[in-house]
Amino acid sequence: MNKNKVSPKLLCNVHILKNLENKQKTIVFASNFDKTKYFFDKNKYFYTPYRFASCFEIDADSEDLSIFSEQDFIEYIYPNSKVMLSNKEKQIINLNRLSENKFLGQGQTICFIDTGIVPHFDFIFPTNRIVKFIDLINKQKHPYDDNGHGTFVSGIACGAGILSKTNIGFAPKSKIISIKALSKSGDSNSNTILDAMQWVYENHKAYNIGVVCMSFGADSEENIDPLSKGAEALWKRGIVVVAAAGNSGPNKQTIKSPGNNPNIITVGALDVSNMTIADFSSRGPTIYGHKPDLLAPAVDIVSCSNTTNPYTTMSGTSVATPIVAGICADIKSKYPNMTNVEIKNFLLEHCTKITGNIDFEGAGYLNFV
Repeated sequence: MNKNKVSPKLLCNVHILKNLENKQKTIVFASNFDKTKYFFDKNKYFYTPYRFASCFEIDADSEDLSIFSEQDFIEYIYPNSKVMLSNKEKQIINLNRLSENKFLGQGQTICFIDTGIVPHFDFIFPTNRIVKFIDLINKQKHPYDDNGHGTFVSGIACGAGILSKTNIGFAPKSKIISIKALSKSGDSNSNTILDAMQWVYENHKAYNIGVVCMSFGADSEENIDPLSKGAEALWKRGIVVVAAAGNSGPNKQTIKSPGNNPNIITVGALDVSNMTIADFSSRGPTIYGHKPDLLAPAVDIVSCSNTTNPYTTMSGTSVATPIVAGICADIKSKYPNMTNVEIKNFLLEHCTKITGNIDFEGAGYLNFV
């Protein structure tokens, strides 16, 4: 067996069960989809093919794993079983009031300005919800993410939990638009971000974009900040704009742009392990006033990966931001006539304070009790 091609967790499961009879549900990724399909057909394996993701769902025992792993056209094998996920963010936020009628973002589109997106199972199965991909960096036509951040952020808001059954985003029925405006190394410049904002500004009605998620930030030293102004223009169009506060805490006056705009929703970081403001979470005030607006879980959050391992873990205000973006899509799904200003006020009214310092935590952490 080529153990480099088999998930350690899957190997452990097979070893613990000591089975030649008990098969494990696996996902087999193929470097050559057609050759792998031919191999499975020839050997009369029962499988479910997913050509978009170049992989197959198939039951396999230890002998099967050994055979699969030795095939040069098979890239990697991992379990399609329960993935342990820290759901503390949902326990704290408590979405029962929104989810009791199954308002999960249906009818809404969230646009992510980020590093791109891969066609992860959680986005494309059973229906491909990636309705538009725009690459402002490399001008590619098909969705990809050479960094991973955009895929992760999109998963927090919109992941359907297909591979895990537990790692479900906050608006798993929302449609997704991904604009790749940040490079492989995770950086960009103002004009590229503005290009992305301009596209949203011109096309939000055609694609029913109700929420824009901006999990990035830039230093701002001027009263007239281009990213802040761009975000404000989207807000004035009626779009809910959600941005990260930044990871430059605990010092004061460290809120990044466009999160420093007073109109949009700016999200700081909550450390659920001890129910405190995360040390890295940027603090206000800004030249425009008090920020952030609220906090959301941001430490050791699990979401979609752009690698053969389906999920990974990250921390930062950039992972708190899509939690709020997803919830905004849920609210719009349940209350379609609410304006972005009303949605922001609704969120602030459902927060619980920690310290009461508005420049550290805003209204507090989201808590729909």
